[in-house]
Amino acid sequence: MHFGELGIYAVLFLALYFEVFLFITFLERKPAGKTADRPARFPTVSIIVPCFNEEKTLAATMRSLFALDYPREKLSIVIVDDGSTDGTLKVAESFCGHEQVSIISKKNGGKYTALNLAIERCTSELVGCLDADSLAAPDALLEIVKKFEEDQEVMAVMPSIRVYNPKNPLELMQAVEYTFGIFYKKMFDTLSAISVLPGPLSIYRRSSFETTGMFRHAHNTEDMEMAFRMHAHHLKIANAHTAIAYTHVPRTLRALVKQRTRWSQGFLDNSKDYAYMYFNPRYGYLGLLVLPFALAMFVGSLYITGYLLVHGVRSISIRIIDFWFEGIPLHMPTIRFDWYDIDTNALLFVSCIMLFMTLAGVFLGRRFAGEGVSNKALFFYFLLYGFVAPLWLASAAWGSLRSKGAVWR
Repeated sequence: MHFGELGIYAVLFLALYFEVFLFITFLERKPAGKTADRPARFPTVSIIVPCFNEEKTLAATMRSLFALDYPREKLSIVIVDDGSTDGTLKVAESFCGHEQVSIISKKNGGKYTALNLAIERCTSELVGCLDADSLAAPDALLEIVKKFEEDQEVMAVMPSIRVYNPKNPLELMQAVEYTFGIFYKKMFDTLSAISVLPGPLSIYRRSSFETTGMFRHAHNTEDMEMAFRMHAHHLKIANAHTAIAYTHVPRTLRALVKQRTRWSQGFLDNSKDYAYMYFNPRYGYLGLLVLPFALAMFVGSLYITGYLLVHGVRSISIRIIDFWFEGIPLHMPTIRFDWYDIDTNALLFVSCIMLFMTLAGVFLGRRFAGEGVSNKALFFYFLLYGFVAPLWLASAAWGSLRSKGAVWR
């Protein structure tokens, strides 16, 4: 075994260790399912819908908010048009006669400025965000409020997020990824180590902003930075896995790589800003396990991709040289399956365990959310993810090294 293979074993061992740890956590603290119980009281809630060029999806987002199972007199909706250049403001104004809705129009300044302006004008006990390309299930807010009412120390709650109506191969791939993420986020919840409060229906106690301050630009990932900052102030974040929000995802490879480059580079850049959390026992499992593992897997994934690329190029080069100098013809290898041909080494064994655990994580995420993913989606996930993920990881690493901010779209 040479040095390159040792690196792959190290990465796979870390990944296997982490997944086994999460599954043990699941077996020790199985999350409860959805109940018909309603909260003892209904606090006032303001949901902010920040918009920039969302004329195609805003109306559907608003309809999902109107359909929420929550007392109308306790729920207000604030649409913030952040200097859109399309018909977003016109769509927003079509709801201005609704008693629950207020509209703010401002110059473009970024999502964080839209959120801050609306929060300053809200007086409700709870305040949250629903991105204008997302939808809320009818009982989602009710399930989130239960978390706040069950534990007065909870300062923010995130839902489970699913892909809305996936159709093409990239969307189906992301549907599996998001379902797997539901399992991860719930396990991070049990460890008090949630590291992001995503735009689709994350809700905060308004009083939490008195401690943390308002949203910041934060490398175009203000939802991640706010979660880091809440942990820095030792404020509790929870996950309501029974609350479902749906989001539209990128349909093209170009759009997907741009989005994920922003997310991944945001993680790297925010990690620089909050480097003191890493391996710091003051921040519990977040500092000792979740953040170091995430960074190790980021680097490890790039390492494995680089190793495979170098190994593949070397093998092709050797074949070309053999043909050029010795006249050995290039030919496709004969495909013949025999059980005796299987290389039963440790690498194959660990890889099979990782595959099994990934499938188990998807199954549990599906169970938590109460909805399934198709076999077709699983096929595209295993076919495509290993090829497209390195694109945004490499792009994010390069952008972070150059200190060049990732673009939003």
